[in-house]
Amino acid sequence: MLINKLVAMVVLSIVIAFQAVTVQAEEQTTDSIENLLEGNRNIEGEFRQVTYDEKGKQLQVSEGIFLLAKPNQFVWDSVTPFAQRIISDGKMITVWDVDLEQATKRPLSGAVGNSPAALLGQPANEVLPHYNMTKLGEEKFRLVPKGDQDLFQNLTLSFRNKVISAMSILDSLGQTTVIEFKNVEHHEGVAKENFILDLPDNVDVIEEGQ
Repeated sequence: MLINKLVAMVVLSIVIAFQAVTVQAEEQTTDSIENLLEGNRNIEGEFRQVTYDEKGKQLQVSEGIFLLAKPNQFVWDSVTPFAQRIISDGKMITVWDVDLEQATKRPLSGAVGNSPAALLGQPANEVLPHYNMTKLGEEKFRLVPKGDQDLFQNLTLSFRNKVISAMSILDSLGQTTVIEFKNVEHHEGVAKENFILDLPDNVDVIEEGQ
């Protein structure tokens, strides 16, 4: 499932060519998107995720709810078609595939620095240096990884009235995943208990990167 790649990390990238911009324009773009991202670090809402193959054929649709909170904490709950919970407590990420009765835990540090999910979970000034950026509209930006260690070619972030509205990811296999966010609300902070996952005894836990 692509969302595993987005939030749970294992991210490798292929750098693609795109039109160069002037240093001044790059600085203005960076300032603009950094402000937008920082304004969307304490939010919650619903998402709808659709994945298409390289020919545009729909492969999968999933829906769920999400919660983001500074610093580096998030919950990504896919409800349909398969139940999956992805939780970061700011230090560790746990990916729990409910139907498979399996969970994977790994450190957050250094694991998602180049991933799309990190853009919404980590400080923008720490994540944006990993990307080349192009401003496509007043509140729309395309980001291309600078390194050679990501599984996606580029991603597009869209905002509406300064609130995140969509994310589109083109991966290295030519598949495109479009995530639409709705009913997004800001919050002033939530209890840390929201980011603690108590797994049932029957769940097989795999720990990586310890």
